[in-house]
Amino acid sequence: MTQQDYQSELKGYYQNSTCATEYGGIRRQKHARSPGLNIQSGESLHVTSRKFANDRWVVGTFNVDNRLFVFGGSVPSQADVSIGWVEEVDPITLEVVNSSPELSTGGHNWCGGAAVLADGTIITGFGNRIHKLNLDLELIAEMELPMDHAHNGISLLSDGMMITRNLEHEHSKKSVFTVFDPSTMQVVKRVEFVGASIGRFCVDLTPEGEFVYATTPTHIHRLIYKDQNLILDENWSASYDLPGEDQSFAWCNTVGDDSVWFMDMGDTPPLETIMGAYPVGTQPMAFSKSCSAPVRVHRVSTTDSNSTDVLTPFELPYGGHNASPLYVQDKKILLTFDTNNRKTGAWRFNGAGDFEELWVHDIANSNQVLYYPNTGEVVLDDVLDDKTVDAVVIDIETGEEKGRTATGTRYPAAMAFYPGLNRDCYSTSGVEGVLYRVFVS
Repeated sequence: MTQQDYQSELKGYYQNSTCATEYGGIRRQKHARSPGLNIQSGESLHVTSRKFANDRWVVGTFNVDNRLFVFGGSVPSQADVSIGWVEEVDPITLEVVNSSPELSTGGHNWCGGAAVLADGTIITGFGNRIHKLNLDLELIAEMELPMDHAHNGISLLSDGMMITRNLEHEHSKKSVFTVFDPSTMQVVKRVEFVGASIGRFCVDLTPEGEFVYATTPTHIHRLIYKDQNLILDENWSASYDLPGEDQSFAWCNTVGDDSVWFMDMGDTPPLETIMGAYPVGTQPMAFSKSCSAPVRVHRVSTTDSNSTDVLTPFELPYGGHNASPLYVQDKKILLTFDTNNRKTGAWRFNGAGDFEELWVHDIANSNQVLYYPNTGEVVLDDVLDDKTVDAVVIDIETGEEKGRTATGTRYPAAMAFYPGLNRDCYSTSGVEGVLYRVFVS
C-alpha cells in the first residue's frame, strides 16, 4: 500500500512544520499534517487578505516553528521585470515581517516553488535558478540550472539530493530533469526526459525502489532514481491518448492506493503564449479556445502499468483545469473537478474499473485542494459566474457544504491551499497578487 506523506516523518524536511513543502509531501497527496477546521454548527468561515504589488505573482506559503512565509515571482506577460522573492509575514494580519532580497530567475516568469529543509535552510526554484536562504531570509547561495528555461517543482530524494524539471509546452521538444545537492548547490545529474512535460512530477519511495512519475502530452512514464542517477523504467509506462478525442496534456500527478492518478485537459487558454515566449512569460498573454474533449481522470497501477482506468466524471465538452485530482487512500475516495464547466465531485474507488459516484456539485474549483484527514474536510475554491471567488469547505464523503466565504479575489487562481497554524488555511489569487487566510469563527 502506498505510504501516506502526512503520516510519515518527511525525512529531510523541517520537522516542526505543518507545511514544509509543496502539496504536503513528495507524493503530492495534498493531505494536511495539521488538525482540520472542524467547523461546527453556529460557526462560519471568514477571510483576511493582503494585496501585493501589481507585478508580483503570489504563489504559496510554508511555515516553520509557527512562523509563516510566503513566496512568489513576477507576473507573466512582463518583459522588463523578472524576480523571485520570499517574505515572512504575520500569520494573522499577513503584514510583512521580513523580506528576502530580489532573487534572480534568468528572466523567466513562472510560479516556481519553495521548501524548507531539516537544517532550516530554505530552497527556492524560480526560472532557471535555485536559491538557498536562511530563516532570516538572507541569501546564502545561488545556482544556475543547466536548462535555460522555467522550472516547475522541487522535491527531496531519499539521499538528500533534490530534483527539479523544466516545463516544455512544445511537443517536439523534451524536458530535462536536474538532480542537485542542496548542501553544495552543485548539479549532480542532468537527464533528458522522453518528451515534453508540463505538470509537476511526484516522487514515490517504496521498498521496491525510488520512482519519479511524470507525464508527456500523451503518456505517463517513470524514472528510477538510484546512486544519484535517473534511468527511464523501460517496463513501466501507459498512454492516456484516446483516439479521435481533441485532448490536451495532463498537469500534476499524485500517488495513492498503489496507483498514479492524474487528469488530462490541462492546456488552458493562456498557456501557449506564456510557455511559447522566450524567456518564459515575457510576452502579452493571449487567450485561445480549449480543446473540445471532456476532463477525464486516469489511473495507472504502480505495480502493473497495463492495469489502467479512465473515468469521465462529468461528460461535458471543453473541459479544463490546472491541477491534479485528490485521492484519499484511507477512504478510497477520488475527488475531481472541471473548472471550465463548474463541476466538482467525488467517487468511491472499489477496485479496477469500479467507480461509485458519491456526489457532484456545481463548483468551479481552480486550485490544488487541501484535505484534512482527521475531519474529512476538503478546502477548495469556487469561481462564480461573475469571476469572483469563494472559499468552500466540503465533507468529502457526503458532499455537505460546511462553510463558504467570499475571498475578495477574482478569476481562477490555479494555485493551491496550504494548511495554517490553528483552524485556518492560506491560499492566493496567483497572478492577481493576493494572499488570503481562511479561518473559522
